[in-house]
Amino acid sequence: MSDIQWWVWVLIALAVVVVVVAALSGSRAARRKKEQARIEHDEKQREKAAMLREDAAHTSVDVKRREADALAAAADAEQARLAADELERQAQEHRAEADRTRSAVDERLVEADRVDPDVQLDADRDHRS
Repeated sequence: MSDIQWWVWVLIALAVVVVVVAALSGSRAARRKKEQARIEHDEKQREKAAMLREDAAHTSVDVKRREADALAAAADAEQARLAADELERQAQEHRAEADRTRSAVDERLVEADRVDPDVQLDADRDHRS
């Protein structure tokens, strides 16, 4: 070791220190770069999530509108069913009244035939001949 001058050892030590400092600095820079990339990625993901939430909110409003339309249509259908039931009941009443009136008319015709001397009744006395 006496052959190597003391200043060579100092230069070697300085070179080692420079290499270690450079390695630590490079490592820190890489870590900072990686952290910055993670932060940027997280921010992009937050923006994407916000857009998805906003889209979901708009879609939710549309869904609620469609549900309200469906309920209104169901109410209209129920109202139409009730109206149809009422019309059917009225039709049955009119048919019953028409049948009663038809029976009364038929009875009057039979009575008119019975009292009319010009009409000949057959053996059953209920048919004109």
